[in-house]
Amino acid sequence: MLARWWRRHARDADCGTVTAEFAVVLPCVAAVAILVLCLGRASIVSMNCQDAAAAGARAMAIDAGGGAKARAAAQTIAGGGSTVSFAANANSVTVVVRCPVAADPTGVLPASVVGKATRYF
Repeated sequence: MLARWWRRHARDADCGTVTAEFAVVLPCVAAVAILVLCLGRASIVSMNCQDAAAAGARAMAIDAGGGAKARAAAQTIAGGGSTVSFAANANSVTVVVRCPVAADPTGVLPASVVGKATRYF
């Protein structure tokens, strides 16, 4: 009698397990997707920041007294919230650009990235 009851109701014992597994897995997949998107954004900002520093150093090397042109060239590429600083000596100029990255709520990603380029005359 117990065997007959078990055969009849054994299939009903697994009802809802897929829903429970999905409820556990979905937030994990969403968290990984958000992390990948944020890391992609941070790497894009880092590459733009490095390109801005290179453009600023190039402009500074071409126009010896062109700090304003070099700053404008770097900020055009890096964006509005970036800061540009220069260090020049007799035979080289170094441009450092700091670019903000959109902050994430967990604090895993950096708040800003730095691009640095040196040009020799």
